Amino acid sequence: MAVRNIAVTDTIEKFRTEFNDMALNDFGDIATLDSSLTATTLVGAMNETLSVATNTAGFRIEDSSSSQQLIGGGEILRILGTSNEIEAVVSATDTLTIGLPNAVSITTSITSPTVSTGNMSLTNGSITDSSGQISFGDENLVTTGTINSGAITSSGNLTASGTTHTLGTVEISGNTIRSTDSTSLSINDSVAITGNLSVPSTNEITFGSLLKIDTQSSLPTITSTGANNVLLIDAVPLLLDNTIRFEGSSIDTNDTTLTATNPTADRTISLPDLSGNVVLDTSTGYATSTIFSTSATLIIYNSSGTPVKTIVGSST
Repeated sequence: MAVRNIAVTDTIEKFRTEFNDMALNDFGDIATLDSSLTATTLVGAMNETLSVATNTAGFRIEDSSSSQQLIGGGEILRILGTSNEIEAVVSATDTLTIGLPNAVSITTSITSPTVSTGNMSLTNGSITDSSGQISFGDENLVTTGTINSGAITSSGNLTASGTTHTLGTVEISGNTIRSTDSTSLSINDSVAITGNLSVPSTNEITFGSLLKIDTQSSLPTITSTGANNVLLIDAVPLLLDNTIRFEGSSIDTNDTTLTATNPTADRTISLPDLSGNVVLDTSTGYATSTIFSTSATLIIYNSSGTPVKTIVGSST
């Protein structure tokens, strides 16, 4: 195909001759275009030919957004892995292997019906482990929601935010522990209290079915419901302060006080194995012959022979 030039001094006839010759001999007759091509222009036919050639000797790649890239014959398709996200390895023969590295980094999110690692699985909000135990090590477990569980075992501190917490049917609200399904809270083991045991004045303390401590009145009362309302204090010796007050059959302002003078040595006062009244040094009418096993009577008379004094004493 020769180069054709039209000089500025050439005639219109010269331009017509060269143009027709170029269209006929250089571009060719459009009527002779292969019927398998649908293009009607030279550029269109070239693009269509390129498409046919690449479909035979090359290929196209397309991503999820429908964006395409033509890979022609002799060109190289490079698949590059992203650090901590994907690995791509080319090996013989004509093999491309795409996988995940040992440590995978995901910058946004991962969605999967089940995520498994070792013995542990995460499925639809449930974490399970085939070993029967999930360990968080020394890390803190923080949640602003509710923990629903069976048995909770803690080897360290168990701390929860909020004001009210429920473990089964036991509710802890601030400093108050109560049962949610009854009016009593059962503790099956011994209880050690290092501080004071305080009972509201409107409540009673009941020990079994025989002993009750009533704090509702102005005077705390210990009541026994045993046989004959007997209260047995099994302590030897029983140490009291220097005063015991007896209220009597009615609670009023009058009391009988039994007191002991501050001893300077160990003293023993024995009550005899007898029934009767206690005689005091200020009492009268009790010193009769009946208080002695054997007695003698001395009568003192005045000058007129009238008895004025009788003295009773032991005859032994």
